Amino acid sequence: MTITASKLRRFIPFILALTVGSILAWDLMGREWSQMQWEIPGTRSEYPMAQTMRPILISIGCFLPALGAFIYAFLGIMDRYITRQFLTSFLLCTGILSLIFILGDFADNANDLGDLENPLVSTLYFYLLQMPMILNLVLPYTLLLGVLWVLTRLSGSSEITGMLQSGRSLIRISAPILIGSAFVAIYYGIFGFHWGPNATLYRKLIFSSISSTRNVHSNPFAMASRYKNDMTQRIWNIRIPPTISSPGAPLVDVHVEQFSTPGILEYEIFAESATWNPFTREWTFNNADYRRHPSNPTSLKIVPEFTSEHHLTLTKKFSETPWQLISPTFRVDTIGTPTLSNMLNTYSVNSKMVREMRTEWHVRIAKIFSCIILAFIAIPSSVTFQRRSPMTGIGIAIFLAAAMLFLYEFFPTLASAGIFPSWLGAWLPNIIYALIAIYLFRTRLSMRSLREWFDDIRNRRSLKQD
Repeated sequence: MTITASKLRRFIPFILALTVGSILAWDLMGREWSQMQWEIPGTRSEYPMAQTMRPILISIGCFLPALGAFIYAFLGIMDRYITRQFLTSFLLCTGILSLIFILGDFADNANDLGDLENPLVSTLYFYLLQMPMILNLVLPYTLLLGVLWVLTRLSGSSEITGMLQSGRSLIRISAPILIGSAFVAIYYGIFGFHWGPNATLYRKLIFSSISSTRNVHSNPFAMASRYKNDMTQRIWNIRIPPTISSPGAPLVDVHVEQFSTPGILEYEIFAESATWNPFTREWTFNNADYRRHPSNPTSLKIVPEFTSEHHLTLTKKFSETPWQLISPTFRVDTIGTPTLSNMLNTYSVNSKMVREMRTEWHVRIAKIFSCIILAFIAIPSSVTFQRRSPMTGIGIAIFLAAAMLFLYEFFPTLASAGIFPSWLGAWLPNIIYALIAIYLFRTRLSMRSLREWFDDIRNRRSLKQD
């Protein structure tokens, strides 16, 4: 009976994580479907596969802790001990670095955030929405620091030596850490799929809105927004667009230009306001003037010819969504992967932008695996078998992590310029660091320190010269 009760207690974390994950998945998936209707043209059944992955990935993220707790229940005593030590170190590093980032960012933008309505609550909400972007920046490096921290501590207290004497290899001892690194990599991929870039876009729009609100008294058009849809040959001019926190609010003072071909205006709509129905996917223009222009103008006149009709309400089934209209400008770091894939498939941008977006698409996938590669670098860098300081290995690991930041900017930039293929520019840092990790593990498995490894290389060179 005692053994059975002990085994059942192992599954208590799994049951709790499964319960909390189910509640979160139910709530967050509903919120995501609701948000998607403002962003994606068409009905839910018409959404591209990449877009429908968004709620699916949210549910996966909610249930990953339950999966980890289930695996943890079947681990042995030593693996459970290493797992607890690793999770403690990793979570502390992630919390500390995230807090440092938030405090530094708040110090830079305190004046702007103070202009928000209800500044305290709005600031807390702002940084809550920024967490996917923050975690997408820090997770690979907090993983590296967490692994360095836990293994340095275990190695310094000779616990690693005792584990090796039990007959386990360094790879086997590190298995719980590598499994944890795989979970971190999955979360990194989930955050980078849509919510990290979306948080970056939200950030840009919030600060742009604050700046426009400050200048609206001196310039009535400070908040104006312009959106051009190259696919439908349609241009929207909005004097007062809705804010990013309320995309369903009416558009005020709207002017829509529809072209039949580039340079040939087909009709215009001038309206006091416009609202969008997410269920019918239709736009309703209130107190609107509808001006139809001749399809084949015979002459160029200062005052163009048109026939005008006035409508109290005018309904049009335009494909644009409110989210598109309030975020007309973009950079690749603000585009979610589903939108990135859709733009690449439709080729709705120029060739230079296509190359840049294709490189970004490969970079986002490659960076998922960089989490695991950094863990492989941290493991041999932090383990010592002799009575010597591990600081040399830790210093090298931190230097390599910093260099990876540079390489993930350098090689993709060359790929975006057309010097490298897009896939090579994105994956080259991973290839280089995978080779480094293999060499570092070889030094650990042969019970040599990094210093002895470098001395051996130096001696071989001197022998060749002699």
